[in-house]
Amino acid sequence: MSSSRIALVAALFVVNWLTASTSHAAVTNIIRVTGPTAFVFSPTNLLIETGDSVRWTNVSGTSHDVTPGVRVGNTTNAPNPAWAPASLGANNGTFQVAFSNVGVYPYLCGRHVFGIPSRPEQTGTVTVVQANLRPLITLNSPTNLTTLTAPANITLSATASDGDGTVSSVQFLSGTNLLGSVSSEPYELNVTLAAGWHQIIARAIDNLGGSNSTEIVNVLVNSNRTVVVSGLAFSPSVLTVTVGDTVTFTGLGSFHTVTGSGTNEAFCGNALSTVCVTTFNRVGSFPFHCNPHRSLGMTGLVNVVGPNLRPFGRLTSPVDGGVFAAPANINFSAEAFDLYGAVRQVRFVRGTSTSLGVISAPPYTLTVSNVAAGSYSYSAYITDDSNLISTSGPVNVTVVAPVDIQLLSPTNNAGTFTFDYTANPGLTYIIEGSAEDGSPTPFTSIATNIATNNVVTFVDPNPTGRTNRVYRVLRRQ
Repeated sequence: MSSSRIALVAALFVVNWLTASTSHAAVTNIIRVTGPTAFVFSPTNLLIETGDSVRWTNVSGTSHDVTPGVRVGNTTNAPNPAWAPASLGANNGTFQVAFSNVGVYPYLCGRHVFGIPSRPEQTGTVTVVQANLRPLITLNSPTNLTTLTAPANITLSATASDGDGTVSSVQFLSGTNLLGSVSSEPYELNVTLAAGWHQIIARAIDNLGGSNSTEIVNVLVNSNRTVVVSGLAFSPSVLTVTVGDTVTFTGLGSFHTVTGSGTNEAFCGNALSTVCVTTFNRVGSFPFHCNPHRSLGMTGLVNVVGPNLRPFGRLTSPVDGGVFAAPANINFSAEAFDLYGAVRQVRFVRGTSTSLGVISAPPYTLTVSNVAAGSYSYSAYITDDSNLISTSGPVNVTVVAPVDIQLLSPTNNAGTFTFDYTANPGLTYIIEGSAEDGSPTPFTSIATNIATNNVVTFVDPNPTGRTNRVYRVLRRQ
């Protein structure tokens, strides 16, 4: 095979392509300096922990200062001052000190305590105590969104530790209701939970009174409820249940129906029956009626309550780190879900605020055309039917100005044929070769590569026996 007889053709062909801490945190405490009629520090006596800072802020129109020590006669007694006297200019002059040692630090305004007239009341103290590391605690059982059937017997379990002391007790709570306390390991508590939603929290308390709590774990305890037909009425006519509960309508006598009055829940439709069983898996209010006797007032309502959890979802396209050729057509798609509710809309957003479009029903897809070269971050804002909004994780993509594809350096050596082509790293290129000698068409695909460099080397995997082959390189969007 002679290299002089190999024809190389650079072709540009763009195709739209869809791919598919518990340690003590330092605090800055503010002490205000007031005046001119009240020359005081507020608060006068401040209690802080090691590592905290104090910032004095002068909110008066009179200049003051912060001088360490106490007044003894006409001098300040401060053998070991924590800081040099500092001036506080009128109208928001400030001074700040960080305290790292335990102790009591008195101070005063020298300008006015020693002034004429004297303002002996313009003094204060900062008391510094050892910082207490909050205990660590993890709620091991139950896990979030555990579903049980009433009466629910369950063991609550937690692990807890304290880095600078001991754990005195672990409390288990349902909301603000204390279920029980355990003073030693294992931190376990057997409880019986009634029907309904329970927001379980574990709280650890250490030997110095410091505490730390876990995040809320939602537990659903379902029950079976009954509505009985009495005459031409449902009893009870208004029922409040927990999401996931089952309601059994009895006494229908084959001449009543349990028909949904709205669009959210069909109940048992228009069929006459002796019993109707409905499980409610969404939060909301669901009216119903007896179809033959609605005009006689045979109506009812089921209110379904539960935690209003935020929706959740993710961008499935484009992929994070994707590279496109400008001007790019970018296909967006998202998955969106809402437990015990419904997704109302998905908004595709560039950056933090630029809306690309809103989709109100699945599939949540959108195409944005003519995207210029640059780096972009995209996300999906998901809104549910109670207007709670959550944001998907960001997806970062790059749009590049595509270089012209040039085929370079053809080499025929020992039964192999090699050439280079220019490319944009991150873009996908298709290498094709003619199916027959002596004709540029039809082309068949030889390889598909994602470029990693500006110049890519291609080796024909099977050139043997070919005497006149045409190659071309195409770029996918």
